[in-house]
Amino acid sequence: MSNPTNDAAKRTAAQAALAAQAPQIRTALRYYAITSYVTGSFLLLLVVEMFIHYVLGFIVWGGGPQGAIAFVTPSEDLTRLPASGFDLSKTVLQVHGVLYMFYLFGDFRLWTLMRWNFKRFVIIALGGIVPFLSFFTERHFAKVVRAELGDA
Repeated sequence: MSNPTNDAAKRTAAQAALAAQAPQIRTALRYYAITSYVTGSFLLLLVVEMFIHYVLGFIVWGGGPQGAIAFVTPSEDLTRLPASGFDLSKTVLQVHGVLYMFYLFGDFRLWTLMRWNFKRFVIIALGGIVPFLSFFTERHFAKVVRAELGDA
């Protein structure tokens, strides 16, 4: 059985710890919000690219002889790709991967400063790999952080 006096003391200590780290938490929240929107946007670009590649059967090619952006029909062994330019599809994939690492860092930083349970870390981390989820998690957890800091 829990002691109400001890529970209140624990809550007060946790609130004092959050108040002491409030500037760091606000900075971490700002970093998380930026990485959330950038990573989510690149994830949507990746989904569009995958639709073009796997459903329509084209490779998105950038800077080649057909212009800044072109849809190229690949051969079975990928030998008929333009000699100049680059595969924009792979570029979007790689950029999203790097951005997701920055997103996970923001997630981890916010999670450790707020002393949340591991479930919240996983839910936020899923925002970088489930389309549109990063926008919803950012909005939700920003409200939670502000409420816990008393900024609501």
